[in-house]
Parts: sequence; C-alpha cells; structure tokens
Amino acid sequence: MVKKSTKNTVNRAAQQIGEALGLSEGDIALMEYKADLSRIAVKSIAASEMTVNEIVEKSGVSRSKVSAVKNGATIGVSIDLLLRIIAATGTRITIRAA
Repeated sequence: MVKKSTKNTVNRAAQQIGEALGLSEGDIALMEYKADLSRIAVKSIAASEMTVNEIVEKSGVSRSKVSAVKNGATIGVSIDLLLRIIAATGTRITIRAA
C-alpha cells in the first residue's frame, strides 16, 4: 500500500479558507458577510441585555437558534435569521455593496 502524503494547512481568514476550498469570489464574499453578521449578532445580543425569550418573541426565530447565536454557534443559522435577531435587539446596521 502506498501512503499518500498530506499537507495540513491552517487558515483563519475567510479569503484563505475560500481559496483553500476552491470557492468562487462570490462564495467567499458571502462567507465573509455571514461571518460579519454572526459577530454583529453575538455583540448585539450581549449589548441589548435582552433575554433569549424576549429576542425569540420579537424576532420569531426559534429559541434554539437564538441560543446558538448567543453562544457563537452560527453554523446552522441562515443570514436572514441573523438579520432578524439583530433587528430584534434594536441594533441598526447599514449594508453597502462594494
């Protein structure tokens, strides 16, 4: 049996990860956008001092998703849910196309 050599890479920036995965520029931009919104959502929840249940009521997002975002676990959370959570906390953001 021939053992193939593998090369491990550590990537931290979305651009590096996207390039390592062979993603298109559009997919990389979307990944960066979601990462930015995830950070904003986590900070917005903390700054609002609202309970998870209050955010659930205002946003219409499930408790499990709001709790996940609050704890920084945003992998299974879509961009539209992140935006609804951010809006429910009273945080206002401006989105500009580059």
